Amino acid sequence: MQQTKKVDWKKNLVSPEEALAKIRPGTTVFIGTGPAAPLTLMQSLLESDGRNVRDIELVQLAIQGNVILSVQDLKTYNYCLITFFSGFISSQTVKSGLVDMIPAYSSEIPELINKGKVLIDVAFIQITPPDSAGYCSLGVAVDVAREAMNKASLVVGEINTDMPFTYGDTFVSIKEFDLLINSTNKRVPYRRHKVSIQMKKVAENVASVIKDGDCLAFSNSSLFEALGPQLKDKKDLGFHSLYFTDAMAELVKCGAVTNSRKTPFRGKSLTSYALGSKKLMKWLHRNPLVEFQGTDFVCNPIFIG
Repeated sequence: MQQTKKVDWKKNLVSPEEALAKIRPGTTVFIGTGPAAPLTLMQSLLESDGRNVRDIELVQLAIQGNVILSVQDLKTYNYCLITFFSGFISSQTVKSGLVDMIPAYSSEIPELINKGKVLIDVAFIQITPPDSAGYCSLGVAVDVAREAMNKASLVVGEINTDMPFTYGDTFVSIKEFDLLINSTNKRVPYRRHKVSIQMKKVAENVASVIKDGDCLAFSNSSLFEALGPQLKDKKDLGFHSLYFTDAMAELVKCGAVTNSRKTPFRGKSLTSYALGSKKLMKWLHRNPLVEFQGTDFVCNPIFIG
């Protein structure tokens, strides 16, 4: 039996500065979203004094968490940020005129990229270390990363050893990356939201109308953090949700969520992102109970209906 030849991917390892040297002025750069944001590459981009990284358009699905790109950063380097959701962006940044908003449903964004309505020249993608067969996982954020990789003429992978190896439409060959860097900023987890007494009462009311076997979509907010404990006595709940959180994992672990009555992906929680603690990231690592798919599938009203 012929053995699979190991991929010598380390020959493509470069420093962040060497990766940035491949960029040209006026380039459109896609960067991963939220927990998949390639922070080492982003930080290097902001600290670079190279003339080749000026007049850059940065494309990101949504800005979440600790935003590196402030108004001053955008002005200093003459960058423009293109995004599809403003919920996590400060009003000051939006009002600055340095952010271009493209209103679109999450399910439509992959098609916009595929058809060239949103141009991508370079893709910065965060990935797990490759396995013995040379395959990486996109980890806890799939969204439109695959479409961006397919359209980009230069694909740079940031290898993060703290990124969970997840299942679903997450597998990418290390051969698909032109350059690779090792991440030095490995922050993936998000803090859990605090729950007020008032929000707990709201969650109790919401839980009262949820029935056994219902399929739910959660978001990353204090309401859903409060809702989780209220659903622990329910039976055979399912998840078909853009986001996957600590509260959702706890419902799977306690048996309230089995996904046994839902389609598609019966028996699995369906999601595109995971936002949560280190404990959640550890639980998601090689966990077959959670299926990660792109937003064109997870947010498609045909499948949801």
